[in-house]
Amino acid sequence: MILLQKKYVIKLVALGLLFFSSSLFALRFEPGVGVGLQYTDNAALTKNNKVDEAITVGYVGARIAEDEGALTYDATTSFNNQHYTKNTFSDQNNFDLGAGANWEMIKDRFNWFLNDKFTQRSISSLGSNTPSNLEDSNVFTFGADVQFPISARQNFSVTPQFSQYYYERQTANNKQYSLSTNWNYQMFRLNNVGLNFSVRKIDYTENDRSGRPIDDTTFTDAAIVFSGKKLRSIYTVNLGATRARTNNGSNTDGFAGYLDWLIELSSRSDFQTLLSTELTDTSSAGFNGVVGLDVVNDNDVQITTDVIRTNIVNLTYSRKDDSLDSQISARYNKINYSNSPLDLEIRNLDVNFGHPVTQLLTSGIRLNYNRNERVDTGRVDKNYIAGVNLSYLMTRKLNASFDLSYRTRDSTVASQNYDEFSIFVSMTYGFGQVQQPSQTGGF
Repeated sequence: MILLQKKYVIKLVALGLLFFSSSLFALRFEPGVGVGLQYTDNAALTKNNKVDEAITVGYVGARIAEDEGALTYDATTSFNNQHYTKNTFSDQNNFDLGAGANWEMIKDRFNWFLNDKFTQRSISSLGSNTPSNLEDSNVFTFGADVQFPISARQNFSVTPQFSQYYYERQTANNKQYSLSTNWNYQMFRLNNVGLNFSVRKIDYTENDRSGRPIDDTTFTDAAIVFSGKKLRSIYTVNLGATRARTNNGSNTDGFAGYLDWLIELSSRSDFQTLLSTELTDTSSAGFNGVVGLDVVNDNDVQITTDVIRTNIVNLTYSRKDDSLDSQISARYNKINYSNSPLDLEIRNLDVNFGHPVTQLLTSGIRLNYNRNERVDTGRVDKNYIAGVNLSYLMTRKLNASFDLSYRTRDSTVASQNYDEFSIFVSMTYGFGQVQQPSQTGGF
């Protein structure tokens, strides 16, 4: 009950800040409202006994931002009410909040930062993308960045940080306390070398399903970092090691690091390569480590109290022409769990094309192939998605969209097979867009 009350307090405070702060501060404020309607021929994503459904969606949202001065912040929020007209599922109220703030208390010396992300994520990473497989989750982070300039080329920093992870239905809520230090040296005008060291403790705040306290875990990381720019490329190389130690005395040690390399092939195209391996916990995957590289899909990771190793290879080609925007991305991700039989191999291919038909009308095509294999059980799921969309700017702030998609799953567990055809139309005035019911979680 306390957690439920806390969840609604977060929503009310966030909405209040967004809608009332515009009258108190000189900042950018963008509200938005919208409506949508989706038809699906398989609302429950089942193999047999398909149920067609019409889902109406009501949306309100806003953005508030300030990017000048000592205090900068950017917050976006949205609320989507999804009504299943044939009662396949009960009405869904999905609230999302993404907020970040930075206060430079002493210029170039000391600043505070705060971030919060409230959204819905999958309960089971291999479950179908339906309301019964979604839960609210929240990630709150607060910390400070203390700079100690040594010389014109050298800098030393210390970053204490506190994070809290909340899950509505899973018993993995935790608090995390970390302290990291970083030394950076500019060897040449466009090349840097650095040393990182950090300690992070995870305090699980709930008992397991047997009523026993969950063992806390401490991660210790050390790494050397090289970064630089060339005429047509930017690179970062992180080479280090991680030790994970739990209260029960078990230790896990290993190499950790990543290579991120962006090459500008021409004035219109680029190619990005990411190779990464890390030891972390399931909550932090996607937030720590290679968080800034935006390749860890939250819904790929099953929330547990395990220590996990993630191995990622991600290749992305992007091109922007006058008449066509294109992006092709291929990703391999292997996730190993320390205690649970959940080891997973993921292969993913995304192809996206965008075409400006006129100044007001744009069109797009998306194709996705996803293959998940449970290493311990041999279960293999192959997921396919194909879709087209149109977006028409009716006025400067009024936008209409149309989306048609087909998706199917081919699984070695026959009961998990399904296929679905859906049509979605929406209209939005102002900030944001109406959320599609079928795109809240994973597949």
